[in-house]
Amino acid sequence: MRVKLEDVCKRIYAGGDVPKDRYSVDKTDIFNVPIFANAEKDDGLYGYTDEARENELSITVAARGTIGYTAIRREPFLPVVRLITVVPNLSKVSARYLYYVLRNYKPKSSGTSIPQLTVPDIKNNFINIISISEQEKIADRLDKVSKLIELRQKEIAMFDTLIKARFVEMFGDPESNSKNWPVYKLSDLCNVGSSKRIYQEEQTADGIPFWRISDLVNKMDTGSADSGLYISQDKYNELIKNDQVPVAGDILVTSRGTLGRCYIISDTDKFYFQDGMISWLSKYKTGITPLYIKYLFMTSGLIRQINGMQAGSTVAYLSIGMLKKLNIMLPDLEAQNNFADFVYQVDKSKVAVQKALDETQTLFDSLMQEYFG
Repeated sequence: MRVKLEDVCKRIYAGGDVPKDRYSVDKTDIFNVPIFANAEKDDGLYGYTDEARENELSITVAARGTIGYTAIRREPFLPVVRLITVVPNLSKVSARYLYYVLRNYKPKSSGTSIPQLTVPDIKNNFINIISISEQEKIADRLDKVSKLIELRQKEIAMFDTLIKARFVEMFGDPESNSKNWPVYKLSDLCNVGSSKRIYQEEQTADGIPFWRISDLVNKMDTGSADSGLYISQDKYNELIKNDQVPVAGDILVTSRGTLGRCYIISDTDKFYFQDGMISWLSKYKTGITPLYIKYLFMTSGLIRQINGMQAGSTVAYLSIGMLKKLNIMLPDLEAQNNFADFVYQVDKSKVAVQKALDETQTLFDSLMQEYFG
């Protein structure tokens, strides 16, 4: 039987404002009630207060930002910043079953410039009601697959941590340069620039993909990017002719938002990218490898160097001029190549785990489709 979601819930509401006069970043004896907002990081934890708004087991759904991020809340809490709280009637619906129903919900476009989810969106959603015992069996199956996904994600994160630790072991941190490597400005080691500006009227309905900074980040995080934006093949050929297209081994660097994330161009890449938001490193001097640069940008020392350039800026920004001035320690080429060999071996193991993760995610998605449509 299909019913409206509100028919199996005690209440559904959106969070209010943060109580600034009753708020602490850290948990204390007085402020010990968690505040949750619209975010996935740290499970949406915003801080702490002294009084809960919700005391019953609930499911929260992010209405802004990380839209649709869903979590079960088992302790008293305060929802804020329009975070949607759904309190199930446990005589009608299992909390875990409802969690997966909400997690499967795809918000419809509201037509506003800023995507968001509303209480009416949730209330008017439909749910397939079966016996509580059957709901629990479905939740058990989905929990098992979810835990497998989580374990494999942790494995991949451990591989990344291992590579970063090996980098510091081999080369040291660039802030202290304890191994006394020679230091150069980045502009002494490679060309630092950006793409040619592509105006809106030059974009086309198909052709060569045109990536914004969000698409580049998606490519690094998920392995895919689909901006829906393109430039013509003729325009791309013109850029190639004028030596304005990155080639294999060049690095693209994020210059807005999360600064200094590096993407190494592969042999199979064929796209163009947004100027101003993404910087372009090319034409390296002899004795430096792209892989070394990529992992150097992940070290705490270089991150602090970048952050130190942000004084007085209200928006995180890494200009071409700032990039050129970065101090880069340069180990000998043999050490860089030894590090590359290590990364290659770790990546082989990482690929196997990623394949297993992809297969498990496909199983989870098919189960969600089977159960919830």
